[in-house]
Amino acid sequence: MAALTQLHKHPGFQIRLGFVPLLDSAPLIMAQELGLFDTEGLQVELVREGAWASVRDKVSFGLLDGAQMLAPMPLTMSLASGGPTTAVVTGMVLSRNGNGITLANKLYNQLLARGAEADDPIASAHCLIELARERGRPIQLASVAPWSSHDLQLRDWLNSAGPVCTDDIQIIPVSPVQMLDAFRAGAIEGCCVGEPWNTLLELKGLGRILHSSHQVWQNAPEKVLGMRADWADQHPAIHLRLIYALLGACRWLDEPRNHPELRRVLARPEYLGNQIDGLEHHPFSLFHPKLNQHFFRDSANFPWLSQAHWLATRLQRHGQLAESDLAALKSVVKPALYRKAADTFGIDTPLIDGKTEGRHRRPFTLNGRHGPVSVASDSLLGEQLHEW
Repeated sequence: MAALTQLHKHPGFQIRLGFVPLLDSAPLIMAQELGLFDTEGLQVELVREGAWASVRDKVSFGLLDGAQMLAPMPLTMSLASGGPTTAVVTGMVLSRNGNGITLANKLYNQLLARGAEADDPIASAHCLIELARERGRPIQLASVAPWSSHDLQLRDWLNSAGPVCTDDIQIIPVSPVQMLDAFRAGAIEGCCVGEPWNTLLELKGLGRILHSSHQVWQNAPEKVLGMRADWADQHPAIHLRLIYALLGACRWLDEPRNHPELRRVLARPEYLGNQIDGLEHHPFSLFHPKLNQHFFRDSANFPWLSQAHWLATRLQRHGQLAESDLAALKSVVKPALYRKAADTFGIDTPLIDGKTEGRHRRPFTLNGRHGPVSVASDSLLGEQLHEW
Protein backbone atom coordinates (compact mmCIF):
# COMPACT_ATOMS: atom_id res chain seq x y z
CA MET A 1 0.00 0.00 0.00
CA ALA A 2 1.23 3.48 -0.82
CA ALA A 3 2.92 5.43 1.94
CA LEU A 4 0.81 7.91 3.85
CA THR A 5 0.77 11.33 2.22
CA GLN A 6 -0.47 14.63 3.54
CA LEU A 7 -0.28 16.60 0.28
CA HIS A 8 -1.19 15.79 -3.29
CA LYS A 9 1.91 15.89 -5.44
CA HIS A 10 -0.02 15.89 -8.71
CA PRO A 11 -2.94 18.29 -9.19
CA GLY A 12 -6.02 16.45 -10.43
CA PHE A 13 -9.75 16.78 -10.82
CA GLN A 14 -11.06 18.70 -7.80
CA ILE A 15 -13.88 17.33 -5.64
CA ARG A 16 -15.24 18.66 -2.33
CA LEU A 17 -16.51 15.92 -0.01
CA GLY A 18 -18.04 16.44 3.43
CA PHE A 19 -17.64 14.17 6.43
CA VAL A 20 -18.75 14.06 10.07
CA PRO A 21 -15.96 13.14 12.53
CA LEU A 22 -16.91 9.55 13.33
CA LEU A 23 -14.91 6.34 13.05
CA ASP A 24 -16.79 5.45 9.89
CA SER A 25 -15.54 8.58 8.13
CA ALA A 26 -12.32 6.56 7.84
CA PRO A 27 -12.82 5.47 4.18
CA LEU A 28 -12.69 9.09 2.98
CA ILE A 29 -9.86 10.02 5.33
CA MET A 30 -7.68 7.03 4.50
CA ALA A 31 -8.30 7.30 0.75
CA GLN A 32 -6.85 10.80 1.16
CA GLU A 33 -3.96 9.86 3.42
CA LEU A 34 -2.94 6.71 1.55
CA GLY A 35 -2.72 8.68 -1.67
CA LEU A 36 -5.51 6.67 -3.32
CA PHE A 37 -7.37 9.74 -4.56
CA ASP A 38 -4.12 11.12 -5.90
CA THR A 39 -3.37 7.88 -7.75
CA GLU A 40 -6.70 8.24 -9.53
CA GLY A 41 -5.95 11.82 -10.53
CA LEU A 42 -8.45 13.24 -8.05
CA GLN A 43 -7.73 16.28 -5.90
CA VAL A 44 -10.18 15.80 -3.05
CA GLU A 45 -10.84 18.40 -0.39
CA LEU A 46 -12.34 16.84 2.74
CA VAL A 47 -14.58 19.25 4.63
CA ARG A 48 -15.31 18.44 8.28
CA GLU A 49 -18.89 19.14 9.40
CA GLY A 50 -20.28 19.03 12.93
CA ALA A 51 -23.76 17.74 12.12
CA TRP A 52 -25.61 15.76 9.46
CA ALA A 53 -27.95 18.68 8.81
CA SER A 54 -24.92 20.74 7.79
CA VAL A 55 -23.82 18.01 5.36
CA ARG A 56 -27.32 17.87 3.89
CA ASP A 57 -27.58 21.63 3.48
CA LYS A 58 -24.14 22.15 1.95
CA VAL A 59 -24.70 19.37 -0.59
CA SER A 60 -28.13 20.85 -1.38
CA PHE A 61 -26.67 24.33 -1.97
CA GLY A 62 -23.79 22.99 -4.07
CA LEU A 63 -21.11 23.89 -1.53
CA LEU A 64 -20.13 20.22 -1.50
CA ASP A 65 -20.10 17.85 -4.49
CA GLY A 66 -20.92 14.94 -2.22
CA ALA A 67 -20.26 13.48 1.20
CA GLN A 68 -20.11 10.58 3.58
CA MET A 69 -23.84 10.25 4.23
CA LEU A 70 -26.16 8.34 6.49
CA ALA A 71 -27.68 5.51 4.44
CA PRO A 72 -31.18 7.07 4.35
CA MET A 73 -29.93 10.54 3.34
CA PRO A 74 -29.77 10.08 -0.46
CA LEU A 75 -33.36 8.82 -0.31
CA THR A 76 -34.70 11.61 1.89
CA MET A 77 -32.79 14.32 0.01
CA SER A 78 -34.01 13.08 -3.37
CA LEU A 79 -37.54 11.89 -2.57
CA ALA A 80 -38.63 13.71 0.61
CA SER A 81 -42.29 14.54 1.04
CA GLY A 82 -43.53 18.05 1.67
CA GLY A 83 -40.33 19.99 1.11
CA PRO A 84 -37.53 20.92 -1.30
CA THR A 85 -35.44 18.09 -2.71
CA THR A 86 -31.95 17.73 -4.13
CA ALA A 87 -31.26 14.77 -6.40
CA VAL A 88 -28.49 12.63 -4.90
CA VAL A 89 -27.16 9.27 -6.08
CA THR A 90 -25.23 6.60 -4.25
CA GLY A 91 -23.19 3.89 -5.91
CA MET A 92 -21.34 2.60 -2.87
CA VAL A 93 -21.84 1.66 0.79
CA LEU A 94 -18.90 2.89 2.87
CA SER A 95 -19.56 0.98 6.10
CA ARG A 96 -21.96 -1.39 7.84
CA ASN A 97 -23.03 -1.54 11.48
CA GLY A 98 -21.19 0.53 14.08
CA ASN A 99 -24.11 2.15 15.93
CA GLY A 100 -24.90 1.46 19.56
CA ILE A 101 -27.90 2.01 21.81
CA THR A 102 -26.34 3.42 24.95
CA LEU A 103 -28.23 4.26 28.14
CA ALA A 104 -27.28 6.45 31.07
CA ASN A 105 -25.99 4.39 33.98
CA LYS A 106 -29.10 4.82 36.15
CA LEU A 107 -31.49 3.74 33.39
CA TYR A 108 -29.22 0.88 32.34
CA ASN A 109 -29.11 -0.47 35.89
CA GLN A 110 -32.88 -0.10 36.28
CA LEU A 111 -33.42 -2.26 33.19
CA LEU A 112 -30.99 -4.89 34.40
CA ALA A 113 -32.81 -5.00 37.73
CA ARG A 114 -35.99 -5.77 35.77
CA GLY A 115 -34.34 -8.70 34.03
CA ALA A 116 -33.39 -7.01 30.76
CA GLU A 117 -30.42 -8.59 29.01
CA ALA A 118 -28.04 -7.26 26.40
CA ASP A 119 -28.67 -10.30 24.19
CA ASP A 120 -32.48 -9.89 24.19
CA PRO A 121 -33.49 -6.56 22.58
CA ILE A 122 -37.21 -7.35 22.55
CA ALA A 123 -37.29 -8.07 26.28
CA SER A 124 -35.31 -4.92 27.06
CA ALA A 125 -37.73 -2.82 24.98
CA HIS A 126 -40.63 -4.20 27.02
CA CYS A 127 -38.79 -3.37 30.24
CA LEU A 128 -38.07 0.19 29.09
CA ILE A 129 -41.69 0.91 28.22
CA GLU A 130 -42.95 -0.63 31.48
CA LEU A 131 -40.51 1.54 33.41
CA ALA A 132 -41.66 4.70 31.63
CA ARG A 133 -45.31 3.95 32.39
CA GLU A 134 -44.61 3.22 36.04
CA ARG A 135 -42.71 6.42 36.65
CA GLY A 136 -45.34 8.53 34.87
CA ARG A 137 -43.10 10.60 32.63
CA PRO A 138 -41.49 9.85 29.26
CA ILE A 139 -37.98 8.55 28.87
CA GLN A 140 -35.98 10.97 26.74
CA LEU A 141 -33.77 9.34 24.11
CA ALA A 142 -31.75 10.85 21.26
CA SER A 143 -30.82 9.98 17.71
CA VAL A 144 -28.46 11.96 15.50
CA ALA A 145 -31.23 13.12 13.11
CA PRO A 146 -34.90 12.27 12.46
CA TRP A 147 -33.99 10.88 9.01
CA SER A 148 -31.03 8.81 10.17
CA SER A 149 -30.43 5.07 10.33
CA HIS A 150 -29.94 5.64 14.08
CA ASP A 151 -33.48 6.96 14.42
CA LEU A 152 -34.94 4.04 12.46
CA GLN A 153 -32.94 1.50 14.47
CA LEU A 154 -33.99 3.07 17.75
CA ARG A 155 -37.66 3.04 16.72
CA ASP A 156 -37.51 -0.52 15.37
CA TRP A 157 -35.99 -1.67 18.68
CA LEU A 158 -38.70 0.08 20.71
CA ASN A 159 -41.53 -1.01 18.42
CA SER A 160 -40.46 -4.63 18.74
CA ALA A 161 -42.33 -4.49 22.07
CA GLY A 162 -45.44 -2.99 20.46
CA PRO A 163 -46.55 0.53 19.45
CA VAL A 164 -44.79 3.23 21.44
CA CYS A 165 -46.42 6.58 22.26
CA THR A 166 -44.74 9.85 23.15
CA ASP A 167 -46.18 9.64 26.68
CA ASP A 168 -43.73 6.76 27.20
CA ILE A 169 -40.72 7.50 25.00
CA GLN A 170 -39.61 10.72 23.33
CA ILE A 171 -36.85 10.83 20.72
CA ILE A 172 -35.06 14.10 20.02
CA PRO A 173 -32.24 14.93 17.59
CA VAL A 174 -28.78 15.52 19.06
CA SER A 175 -25.67 15.76 16.89
CA PRO A 176 -22.96 13.16 17.62
CA VAL A 177 -20.48 15.72 18.94
CA GLN A 178 -23.05 16.92 21.52
CA MET A 179 -23.95 13.50 22.97
CA LEU A 180 -21.46 13.60 25.85
CA ASP A 181 -22.66 17.03 26.99
CA ALA A 182 -26.31 15.96 26.69
CA PHE A 183 -25.63 12.96 28.95
CA ARG A 184 -23.70 15.08 31.45
CA ALA A 185 -26.55 17.61 31.63
CA GLY A 186 -29.18 14.90 32.07
CA ALA A 187 -30.99 16.20 28.99
CA ILE A 188 -31.23 12.66 27.61
CA GLU A 189 -31.23 9.22 29.22
CA GLY A 190 -30.02 7.26 26.23
CA CYS A 191 -29.18 7.48 22.57
CA CYS A 192 -28.46 5.65 19.36
CA VAL A 193 -25.20 7.01 17.97
CA GLY A 194 -22.16 5.93 15.99
CA GLU A 195 -18.63 5.42 17.20
CA PRO A 196 -16.56 6.63 18.96
CA TRP A 197 -19.37 8.12 21.05
CA ASN A 198 -20.73 4.90 22.59
CA THR A 199 -17.26 3.87 23.68
CA LEU A 200 -16.51 7.36 25.00
CA LEU A 201 -19.74 7.39 27.01
CA GLU A 202 -18.59 4.16 28.64
CA LEU A 203 -15.02 5.33 29.19
CA LYS A 204 -16.17 8.55 30.85
CA GLY A 205 -18.58 6.69 33.11
CA LEU A 206 -21.69 8.34 31.65
CA GLY A 207 -23.45 5.32 30.17
CA ARG A 208 -23.37 1.70 29.09
CA ILE A 209 -23.93 0.11 25.69
CA LEU A 210 -27.09 -1.99 25.86
CA HIS A 211 -27.51 -3.06 22.25
CA SER A 212 -25.85 -2.71 18.88
CA SER A 213 -27.52 -1.79 15.61
CA HIS A 214 -26.37 -5.22 14.42
CA GLN A 215 -28.97 -6.74 16.76
CA VAL A 216 -31.74 -4.73 15.09
CA TRP A 217 -30.71 -5.32 11.47
CA GLN A 218 -27.60 -7.38 10.87
CA ASN A 219 -25.08 -5.67 8.59
CA ALA A 220 -27.36 -2.79 7.71
CA PRO A 221 -25.88 -0.11 5.45
CA GLU A 222 -24.68 2.66 7.74
CA LYS A 223 -22.73 5.23 5.73
CA VAL A 224 -22.76 5.63 1.95
CA LEU A 225 -21.07 7.80 -0.63
CA GLY A 226 -23.69 10.32 -1.73
CA MET A 227 -23.01 12.59 -4.70
CA ARG A 228 -25.15 15.31 -6.25
CA ALA A 229 -26.91 13.75 -9.23
CA ASP A 230 -26.05 16.67 -11.52
CA TRP A 231 -22.36 16.26 -10.62
CA ALA A 232 -22.54 12.50 -11.24
CA ASP A 233 -24.23 13.05 -14.61
CA GLN A 234 -21.50 15.46 -15.68
CA HIS A 235 -18.58 13.35 -14.43
CA PRO A 236 -19.36 9.61 -14.82
CA ALA A 237 -15.71 8.54 -15.30
CA ILE A 238 -14.56 10.63 -12.32
CA HIS A 239 -17.33 9.10 -10.21
CA LEU A 240 -16.06 5.61 -11.03
CA ARG A 241 -12.50 6.57 -10.09
CA LEU A 242 -13.76 8.01 -6.81
CA ILE A 243 -15.49 4.72 -5.94
CA TYR A 244 -12.41 2.80 -7.02
CA ALA A 245 -10.19 4.81 -4.64
CA LEU A 246 -12.64 4.36 -1.76
CA LEU A 247 -12.77 0.61 -2.32
CA GLY A 248 -9.02 0.50 -1.76
CA ALA A 249 -9.43 2.40 1.51
CA CYS A 250 -12.26 0.13 2.69
CA ARG A 251 -10.19 -2.99 2.03
CA TRP A 252 -7.28 -1.45 3.97
CA LEU A 253 -9.59 -0.63 6.89
CA ASP A 254 -10.78 -4.21 7.33
CA GLU A 255 -7.20 -5.31 8.08
CA PRO A 256 -6.66 -5.10 11.87
CA ARG A 257 -2.91 -4.73 11.42
CA ASN A 258 -3.60 -1.29 9.91
CA HIS A 259 -5.55 0.04 12.89
CA PRO A 260 -2.58 1.51 14.82
CA GLU A 261 -1.80 3.66 11.78
CA LEU A 262 -5.49 4.49 11.42
CA ARG A 263 -5.61 5.69 15.03
CA ARG A 264 -2.64 8.02 14.46
CA VAL A 265 -4.27 9.51 11.37
CA LEU A 266 -7.73 9.94 12.89
CA ALA A 267 -6.23 11.67 15.93
CA ARG A 268 -5.04 14.58 13.79
CA PRO A 269 -6.98 17.78 14.54
CA GLU A 270 -8.43 18.12 11.03
CA TYR A 271 -10.08 14.70 11.39
CA LEU A 272 -11.36 13.35 14.73
CA GLY A 273 -8.71 15.01 16.91
CA ASN A 274 -9.12 14.69 20.65
CA GLN A 275 -12.49 12.99 20.19
CA ILE A 276 -10.63 9.67 20.14
CA ASP A 277 -8.44 10.50 23.13
CA GLY A 278 -8.56 7.61 25.56
CA LEU A 279 -9.56 4.95 23.05
CA GLU A 280 -6.09 3.46 23.32
CA HIS A 281 -6.94 2.64 26.94
CA HIS A 282 -10.19 0.91 26.04
CA PRO A 283 -9.89 -2.89 26.27
CA PHE A 284 -11.30 -3.21 22.74
CA SER A 285 -8.94 -0.67 21.18
CA LEU A 286 -10.29 1.34 18.23
CA PHE A 287 -13.35 -0.66 17.15
CA HIS A 288 -15.75 -2.03 19.76
CA PRO A 289 -16.39 -5.68 18.78
CA LYS A 290 -19.92 -5.57 20.15
CA LEU A 291 -20.83 -3.09 17.40
CA ASN A 292 -19.44 -5.27 14.58
CA GLN A 293 -18.36 -2.37 12.39
CA HIS A 294 -16.79 -3.28 9.06
CA PHE A 295 -15.98 -1.70 5.73
CA PHE A 296 -15.20 -4.32 3.07
CA ARG A 297 -15.77 -8.02 3.80
CA ASP A 298 -18.78 -10.03 2.61
CA SER A 299 -19.76 -7.58 -0.16
CA ALA A 300 -20.09 -4.75 2.39
CA ASN A 301 -19.87 -2.04 -0.28
CA PHE A 302 -22.61 -3.36 -2.57
CA PRO A 303 -25.63 -0.97 -2.66
CA TRP A 304 -28.62 -3.33 -2.49
CA LEU A 305 -31.87 -2.01 -3.91
CA SER A 306 -33.72 -4.28 -1.48
CA GLN A 307 -32.05 -2.52 1.44
CA ALA A 308 -32.95 0.87 -0.02
CA HIS A 309 -36.54 -0.37 -0.30
CA TRP A 310 -36.55 -1.46 3.36
CA LEU A 311 -35.20 1.92 4.45
CA ALA A 312 -37.84 3.65 2.30
CA THR A 313 -40.68 1.72 3.95
CA ARG A 314 -39.47 2.80 7.40
CA LEU A 315 -39.05 6.43 6.33
CA GLN A 316 -42.53 6.42 4.79
CA ARG A 317 -44.02 5.03 8.00
CA HIS A 318 -42.61 8.01 9.91
CA GLY A 319 -43.73 10.56 7.30
CA GLN A 320 -40.22 11.44 6.13
CA LEU A 321 -40.47 10.09 2.60
CA ALA A 322 -43.08 10.16 -0.12
CA GLU A 323 -44.50 6.89 -1.38
CA SER A 324 -41.72 5.70 -3.67
CA ASP A 325 -41.85 3.04 -6.35
CA LEU A 326 -38.91 0.97 -7.47
CA ALA A 327 -38.18 3.31 -10.38
CA ALA A 328 -37.74 6.20 -7.93
CA LEU A 329 -35.35 4.15 -5.79
CA LYS A 330 -33.37 3.15 -8.89
CA SER A 331 -32.84 6.84 -9.66
CA VAL A 332 -30.99 7.14 -6.34
CA VAL A 333 -29.28 3.79 -5.65
CA LYS A 334 -26.96 2.56 -8.41
CA PRO A 335 -25.81 -1.09 -8.17
CA ALA A 336 -24.68 -1.02 -11.83
CA LEU A 337 -22.32 1.85 -11.10
CA TYR A 338 -20.77 -0.09 -8.22
CA ARG A 339 -20.40 -3.22 -10.37
CA LYS A 340 -18.49 -1.26 -12.97
CA ALA A 341 -16.07 0.20 -10.43
CA ALA A 342 -15.70 -3.10 -8.55
CA ASP A 343 -14.95 -4.99 -11.75
CA THR A 344 -12.06 -2.62 -12.46
CA PHE A 345 -10.88 -3.25 -8.89
CA GLY A 346 -11.05 -7.02 -9.42
CA ILE A 347 -14.02 -7.57 -7.10
CA ASP A 348 -16.85 -9.88 -8.13
CA THR A 349 -20.39 -8.74 -7.34
CA PRO A 350 -23.84 -10.37 -7.04
CA LEU A 351 -25.78 -10.70 -10.28
CA ILE A 352 -29.00 -9.56 -8.61
CA ASP A 353 -29.85 -6.10 -7.24
CA GLY A 354 -32.17 -7.23 -4.45
CA LYS A 355 -32.80 -10.08 -2.07
CA THR A 356 -35.21 -10.97 0.72
CA GLU A 357 -34.01 -9.00 3.72
CA GLY A 358 -34.19 -10.67 7.11
CA ARG A 359 -33.87 -14.27 5.99
CA HIS A 360 -30.16 -14.89 6.55
CA ARG A 361 -28.74 -15.28 10.04
CA ARG A 362 -25.27 -16.16 8.74
CA PRO A 363 -23.13 -15.13 5.76
CA PHE A 364 -24.20 -16.84 2.55
CA THR A 365 -23.23 -16.94 -1.12
CA LEU A 366 -24.88 -15.69 -4.30
CA ASN A 367 -23.95 -16.10 -7.93
CA GLY A 368 -21.54 -13.55 -9.30
CA ARG A 369 -20.23 -13.12 -12.81
CA HIS A 370 -17.09 -15.10 -11.98
CA GLY A 371 -18.35 -17.52 -9.33
CA PRO A 372 -19.90 -17.51 -5.83
CA VAL A 373 -19.88 -14.20 -3.98
CA SER A 374 -19.92 -13.99 -0.17
CA VAL A 375 -22.71 -11.82 1.28
CA ALA A 376 -23.17 -10.83 4.94
CA SER A 377 -26.11 -11.95 7.09
CA ASP A 378 -29.16 -9.67 7.08
CA SER A 379 -31.43 -10.90 9.90
CA LEU A 380 -34.01 -8.40 11.14
CA LEU A 381 -35.12 -8.07 14.75
CA GLY A 382 -38.11 -10.28 15.54
CA GLU A 383 -37.51 -12.61 12.56
CA GLN A 384 -39.13 -10.16 10.15
CA LEU A 385 -38.87 -10.70 6.40
CA HIS A 386 -38.94 -7.94 3.84
CA GLU A 387 -39.78 -8.87 0.26
CA TRP A 388 -38.95 -6.13 -2.17
